[in-house]
Amino acid sequence: MDNDINTSTSAAEPPIWFLFGLSGAGKSYVGDLISRHTGWPVYHADADLTDDMRQALAEARPFTDAMRDVYFARLPALIRQHQQTGLPLIVTQGAYKQRHRDYLRRHLPQLSFVWVDAPQSLILQRLARRRQGIGPDSAAALFRDFEPPLDGSCYVHNDGEDAHVLAQCGRCISGLNDRLTAASQVI
Repeated sequence: MDNDINTSTSAAEPPIWFLFGLSGAGKSYVGDLISRHTGWPVYHADADLTDDMRQALAEARPFTDAMRDVYFARLPALIRQHQQTGLPLIVTQGAYKQRHRDYLRRHLPQLSFVWVDAPQSLILQRLARRRQGIGPDSAAALFRDFEPPLDGSCYVHNDGEDAHVLAQCGRCISGLNDRLTAASQVI
């Protein structure tokens, strides 16, 4: 999976906040919520799944390790394409495997991980409401497949309450509280 991707970065590069976790935990919801309150761009990386991954979703098949390896090998370049000068970037993607999160960290040193989680019953309810993608029938396999982080990733419990979610995010995403305070003073 490792290749010759340019890993150089300057200290002036804005942070990348990578929201990861189980399907149905609400990574996209949290990313969009942060974006609405800060103006920071959000990149939902599932928009760039490989053709093999899209086919697997269409056929309700799980992703293989080989599919994930191909996808994560190209993800650092895709993330860089979504960066805007001077602004932090919010990225959402499952990143189920620790080795893939480690790979991203090696190639994007300004990246910090935020684990978005929710109670299993709420995740199952959210998956049941989806019309495409991961269905509740394959949820049990996903729960077994997900590797909780081994490092000090920030943890956000997504109960669907905006203020609670933002408060948790503010404890680990530098600059978020300042942006939220400034936004509330404008209102």
